Amino acid sequence: MFNLTLHDHLHLTFGEVIQRHNAHTLKAQSHARWGRRLRAGEALLMGGVTIAAAGAAYGHGQVLAIVAASMAGVALLVLLVQLTFDFDASARAHAACGAHLWGVRERYRSLLSDLHEGAIGVADARVRRDQLMDELRAIYETSSEIALVDPGDVAEEGAQGVRDGRLAGVSPP
Repeated sequence: MFNLTLHDHLHLTFGEVIQRHNAHTLKAQSHARWGRRLRAGEALLMGGVTIAAAGAAYGHGQVLAIVAASMAGVALLVLLVQLTFDFDASARAHAACGAHLWGVRERYRSLLSDLHEGAIGVADARVRRDQLMDELRAIYETSSEIALVDPGDVAEEGAQGVRDGRLAGVSPP
């Protein structure tokens, strides 16, 4: 067997909470960005449709009517992608889960420092650890499936964020 002390267990769980918090934060940012891009693309396409349709209506040819119809078709596809994936709702769900994890993360940090300084005993630390684990379980159970994410799924995106100087990346557990 291997020996895992209470302190080791707290550090491992604290690390996992950090990874999951960062993963949800990155996913929330990514999904919000995709939602904005799709809405902007749809608006630009609809503007192009309007201009091309107006040109066709004032007798500037069949080419503008074809362009308007093509742009309208692409705009419809963009709208269908938005409705199918609902990036905005997913971004909100990830952000909410990340916010809950932030609170748990800080309580783990507090527990580790209290234990290290001797402010609490091992028995009290175990009770607080169990409470935090129950809270984590509740967060994961009540989070919609859209917000459940594996930190490894966003490791590459996190690495890109480090290269861009935005946010520290996460590493797979």
